[in-house]
Amino acid sequence: MQSNQYVSGVIERITYVNNENGYTVAKMKSAGYFDLVTIVGNMPSVNVGAVVSLKGQWKVDTKYGRQFVVS
Repeated sequence: MQSNQYVSGVIERITYVNNENGYTVAKMKSAGYFDLVTIVGNMPSVNVGAVVSLKGQWKVDTKYGRQFVVS
């Protein structure tokens, strides 16, 4: 079992939102990362431009690549 990690930054783009359960896929700009970070999980009220600090774990999805899964 992996321990929780933290990532923070500014939401740059909302890719997908399920309005029924709040599941969201978004991209954020985070210090220390050259590319935008893909974040996924239950984030029903996140908006573009929001500054967020998230707890979760990194995973590599075979289809979508490296993602930070919010817990």
